[in-house]
Amino acid sequence: MNMLISDLKGGLFQYDVKDYYAILGVPISATPKDIRLRYLKLAYQLHPDTNQSKSKEEKALASSILSKLVNPAYENLYKDKLRKECQLIFSELAYRLAPELDRITLSSELAKKLLKETTNLDKIYKEAVEKIAQDQYQDLSKLHLKIAILSELNLVYLLRQKREELGKIMGTTPTVAVSNSTTTGGTVAAAATEKQEKTPVSRIDKLIASAQKYIQENNLEAAMFDLREAVKLEPNNAIVHALLGSVYLQQGNLPYARIHINKAVSLDANNPTVKEAQQKLKEKDKTAAAKTDGKKTEAKKDKKEDKDKKKKEPPKIFGIPLW
Repeated sequence: MNMLISDLKGGLFQYDVKDYYAILGVPISATPKDIRLRYLKLAYQLHPDTNQSKSKEEKALASSILSKLVNPAYENLYKDKLRKECQLIFSELAYRLAPELDRITLSSELAKKLLKETTNLDKIYKEAVEKIAQDQYQDLSKLHLKIAILSELNLVYLLRQKREELGKIMGTTPTVAVSNSTTTGGTVAAAATEKQEKTPVSRIDKLIASAQKYIQENNLEAAMFDLREAVKLEPNNAIVHALLGSVYLQQGNLPYARIHINKAVSLDANNPTVKEAQQKLKEKDKTAAAKTDGKKTEAKKDKKEDKDKKKKEPPKIFGIPLW
C-alpha cells in the first residue's frame, strides 16, 4: 500500500492545497526548530533501520510514507522560501473562504469545537493538534484519517483568524451564535437570536486591506502577492497601483514604482493613498537626483585636479624634472 500526498482528502486538501503541517502534525505557527524536531522524531520512527514494525510489509509502508509524505513536507516547511510560499497560499485561500466559514461542512468533533470557540482560539487549536499528533503515526492504516483531522483543524483555525482579522480591518463584528434554552418541563423559556450587522466586503477590498497590513509589517512579498491578485481583478484601481508602486519603492525598484504610481495618478490624483505614493516617489527621485549631482560634481572635481596636476608637473627627461 502506497500513500501519496495526492491521495489525502479532507480539510485543506479538498481545496487542492498541500497541507504539509497536517502531514508532520505541527501547528501552522510552528517554528523551523519545531518543524525539525518533529521531523527527526518521525524519521526515526519510520526509517527502515529504526522502525519497530515486525512485518516486512509494515516496514515497507513506513519507509514509503517517510519518502513520499514526511520528507517532502519537511523540505517545504523547513526552508524559509518554501514555507513562505506555503503560507501565502494558505492566506489567499483563507481570504477567499473566510466569508463561507459557517457553511463549510466539518467531520471531526475537534474542528467543530474549534469553530465555536470564542475566547481561547490559539490555545484550543494547539492543544487539539498536539492531541492528534501524539499517536498520529502509530497505526499507519489510519494515518490518512489523522492527517484529515489535522488539516480540518488547520482550515478552521485559518478561516477564524482571517475572518476576525478582516472584521478588525473593515470595522465589522462577527455574528453572534444563536442561543436557545428550555425549562425542565419542556416549556420554552427563551429563544433569541442576536446578530450584528455586517458590511459586505468585496474581494478587492479584502486584498487591499490585507496588502496594507503586510506593508505595515514590512512583509513585502506577501503584500506583492495580494496586490498582483488585486490588479487581475481590477486593472484600473488607483489604490492598488499606488500600493504596488509603494512596495516597489521599498524594494528599490524605481522604474516599476514610477510606472504604477503614475498610473495611479492618472486614474485618481486626489485619492489620499495615491497622493502619499506620489509624494514618496518625488522624495525618492529628489534623493536619487542629489546623489547623481553629487557624483557628477565629484567627477568634475577629480578631473580638474588631474588637469591642474598635469599642468604643474614639470617635464622630465629620463625621469629627472627639468626644474
